[in-house]
Amino acid sequence: MPTPNSTVEGFSISHAAILDGSTGAQDADIYGIREGSIEVDTDNYDNTGDDAVLSTWYWFNYAMVSVTAGYISFEQVALLTGSSITSSGTDENIFYNIPLWEETSLNQPTRPMMIRVPSKDSNGMIRDLDFVLYKVQFEPMSFDGPSYKDGLLTNYSGKALISNVDEKGDTLARRSIGRLVSRPAVGV
Repeated sequence: MPTPNSTVEGFSISHAAILDGSTGAQDADIYGIREGSIEVDTDNYDNTGDDAVLSTWYWFNYAMVSVTAGYISFEQVALLTGSSITSSGTDENIFYNIPLWEETSLNQPTRPMMIRVPSKDSNGMIRDLDFVLYKVQFEPMSFDGPSYKDGLLTNYSGKALISNVDEKGDTLARRSIGRLVSRPAVGV
């Protein structure tokens, strides 16, 4: 079997997760992903002189990350808001309850995040392409719907900030927002 190469083609999102920040393991799975995006916020400055642009300086500030899912995980809501889940009842009569949009849920600690995209290299070998974001400050979650045929969608969004440490808390040689990893396909 040939060695996979570093030219990969990505497809749709198959998986997203909030990572624990100390081992890189998943703390919470974002289940039932419908779509997502990662967009870097860039800016530039034109150095002008003699009625011409002599050079341009580019920089980035952060990356906006957004994931839309078809399921709501109470455990994930608790993790991102700092709230607690309460339950009552037993067996099929159990009730789960969690506060929604409390003021105390704002500005929770940043968390690392991973978004997985099935891919294959230019030789056709199946791979996973992981976007690992080291430090995401999540916004309050929002909802779309419920609507006919689309149902209720949950939106998780935030800013991936420049970090001094990776998803395991290890110090980076250079500050970074994250990294891109092409790896053998592991599934979910």
